[in-house]
Amino acid sequence: MRQTAEWVITNAKIHTMDVNNPRAQAIAVRNGRILAVGSNADIERLTHARTQRIDAQGRVVLPGLQDTHVHFQLSSADFYHSASLYEAQNLEDLLRLIKAFADAHPHKPWIRGVGFSSSRFSPHQLTKEVLDSVTGSRPALIFANDYHNGWANSAAFALAEVKPGSPEPENGHYLRLHDGSPQGWLSEDAIWAMHRVAPAYSEEDYLVAMKHYSRVFNSRGITGVLDAMVNRNLLQNYQTAHARGDLTLRVCGTAKVFAHRPLAEQVEELISLRNTYQGDWVSLHSAKFFLDGVLENGTAALLDARCDTGTNAELMFSQAQINEYFTAPDRERFQLHVHTIGDRAVRSAIDGIEYAQQRNGPWDARHQLAHLQVVNPADIARFKRLGIYANYQTLWAQPNPDLDPLVSAMLGPQRSEWLYPIGAFIRQGAVCMLSSDWGVSTYDPFHIMQCAVTRQSEQGNDQSPVHTPQHRISLENAVKGYTLNAASAAWRETCTGSLSVGKYADLIVLDRDLFTLSPYEIGQTQVLLTLLAGKEVHRHASFDA
Repeated sequence: MRQTAEWVITNAKIHTMDVNNPRAQAIAVRNGRILAVGSNADIERLTHARTQRIDAQGRVVLPGLQDTHVHFQLSSADFYHSASLYEAQNLEDLLRLIKAFADAHPHKPWIRGVGFSSSRFSPHQLTKEVLDSVTGSRPALIFANDYHNGWANSAAFALAEVKPGSPEPENGHYLRLHDGSPQGWLSEDAIWAMHRVAPAYSEEDYLVAMKHYSRVFNSRGITGVLDAMVNRNLLQNYQTAHARGDLTLRVCGTAKVFAHRPLAEQVEELISLRNTYQGDWVSLHSAKFFLDGVLENGTAALLDARCDTGTNAELMFSQAQINEYFTAPDRERFQLHVHTIGDRAVRSAIDGIEYAQQRNGPWDARHQLAHLQVVNPADIARFKRLGIYANYQTLWAQPNPDLDPLVSAMLGPQRSEWLYPIGAFIRQGAVCMLSSDWGVSTYDPFHIMQCAVTRQSEQGNDQSPVHTPQHRISLENAVKGYTLNAASAAWRETCTGSLSVGKYADLIVLDRDLFTLSPYEIGQTQVLLTLLAGKEVHRHASFDA
């Protein structure tokens, strides 16, 4: 019996991302999956009286986009339940926003905020006394936009028992005064040590926030994410949200491995999580490692010392530990997902992956290095040879007047030519994904793609300053980084990533043709319709097709 379509989209410019059938006019959907892709006439033959129809009127259709490095659940909760500080340009702005939030939420036991720029505000500005002036006696913990730096007030330090003579957390630091008392600034795991003292978000807090931001992500064309740091509780929240019908995203997760915890216990937990969560909607497939911090606070690990101070940061794992801790989960067929900012961290991660391959034998692991801010060019060819994927946040590859002078002074002119070198990676055959690292910066994929193509400001034009233009990429590669390559990185390429027969009908309709317009207009793109497994999860108010 001939199958008929429940949904059809006709008169479209479909970029399928399927190399065997790259372009089409129409698509048919049945039972949440793609029934057929072809010409208008081909698809019309699959319709019947009850078939729902969309006339795309010549608009572009793409596979649903997938963000393969995002802190979706934690950032949803932070944005939904905390003060948003991303727009603060000066200390007056920052304090005004925090005070307004504190005044509006008098019953919250802790005041939380997120988003101040750690390159715009310095540690000597953000003292605990300054924060006390707008938070009073309630404890307060404020995250920088990079989530590697933070700011706390006197009440928070008192509750955390941070005082003269108190220990520093491993891989973290409290900036202290001469007498050993905390000044106010926190970096790396000191933030998370403080965070553990604060009341945790409730399960319902997470679920409410995720329901809201799932739809927000859908409105920008995102149908799948790879949450870059989950644990058992967060995975259970994802499963609960899915069961409620409130999670309109596919979620793949990576669980953090700690240098100070026994390896065998952590691998056992990874296996347990994978056995529990292995569906098309919520799954755990990889182990997360932080090898270094960030350039802004001097915790990025470099091959050569900083040019400005002659100092360097240590790796968060020794190389011997990296080799051991990479090999164990690789043996159990877990993907590795590694935070690497400095070129020493990048090389050490590659060395660790190569060591694991030599011990365990090669397999289709698709291990990922994320961020790749500073890369030694000699290491780029090793990505293709070892099958390592490069996960880039290209929004950061635009001129940044707050951060660029700091980074240039740290690295010097030669290394500064190899900042976020995604273009060189693609030319040398590495598989590259584009992602956001939300809530560090925007989740908007069209702004991120525009910066990948232009290496200029989101508001820029062809006369604007350019950040290392030799590493620009084509729009086609940018889209591939959000679709086919992203699906492969999340081990979802058999059911998503391209508009191919049998795959889920995760797709989006756009208001403009990305492939013909000026690259400076990519960020203005609006998503008119988003389907997830053939179900409408977003429709723009202007779209009445």
